[in-house]
Amino acid sequence: MLFALSTLMLVSACASSHMRDVPEPVTVSKPTDNTATLVLMRPSIFGGAIQSSVFDITSGDPQFVGIVSAGKKLAYEAPAGKRRLMVVGESADFMDADFAAEQIYFARVAPRLGLWKARFSLEPVPASSPDLESDLRACTWVENTPASRDWARSNMVNINAKKAEYLPDWNSGSDKPFLAQDTGRKARQ
Repeated sequence: MLFALSTLMLVSACASSHMRDVPEPVTVSKPTDNTATLVLMRPSIFGGAIQSSVFDITSGDPQFVGIVSAGKKLAYEAPAGKRRLMVVGESADFMDADFAAEQIYFARVAPRLGLWKARFSLEPVPASSPDLESDLRACTWVENTPASRDWARSNMVNINAKKAEYLPDWNSGSDKPFLAQDTGRKARQ
C-alpha cells in the first residue's frame, strides 16, 4: 500500500502545472464538421518527471497541441486529411496521420530512454486494440491553459531546433508510424 501511495504521489507531482484537469471534452464524442479528434494518451509512468509536448507541424511551423504528462490524455481536434505530429522531450519524434472527418483516433505518447532525460515516440493505437480501453482508463483528461500556451511560445526556438535536427533522419527512415483513416472509430452521435 505504501508503494502504491508513493507511486500515486510521484505521478501527480510530475503532472504539468501548465495543463488543467477537465471532464471528457465534447470533441471526443462528436468532432465538429470536417474534423477528426486525436486522443493523445500517456498511460506509462516511466519517465514521469519529464513532460512531453506535442505539436502539429503539418504547415511546417509547429502549432502547439499540448503537454501530455504521465497518466494524462488530451483531445486534439484537427482538420480531416493528412497531418504530421511531433512529440518533444530530449529529442523529437514524429508520426503521420490521415484523418477521416467525424472519426476519433488514438495515439500513445511512449517514453523511452534518453541520454540525459526521457525521449518520446508517438505510437498509433487502432480503435480495435485490446489495450485501448485500459490505457484510456489509466489516464485523466487535461486541456491547455494560458500558461501552457505561454510555455510553448517561450520555448519555440528550442522546439524548432529539435524539429530541424531530428526531422531529416525521420524522413529518411523506413519505419515511420502512420495513423491510417481506417484505424479510427466513428464518433458517438
